[in-house]
Amino acid sequence: MDSSLSTLNCGITSVILRRKIIAALIAIGLIGGTVYLGFQSVKDNRFVIWFGLASAIVAPVGINLFSYAISSSDREIIQQLAKVPDI
Repeated sequence: MDSSLSTLNCGITSVILRRKIIAALIAIGLIGGTVYLGFQSVKDNRFVIWFGLASAIVAPVGINLFSYAISSSDREIIQQLAKVPDI
């Protein structure tokens, strides 16, 4: 029973890791797209409105996804605290 529990925990950990990697990649794409639109808006005025919309909507979503990707989950913190004998 203990081995099946550790296998399940390993599966959950890999799923969380995949989600965080995907979130980081999407965040880099969204923020990179906003920066690209910023450079394009300097060259051509047609991109100013798109850069404004991306700065207001897309960039905050990207920052949120990036913060999710680098933050540790509550489960990881509780597991680390459970290892400390003097709590």
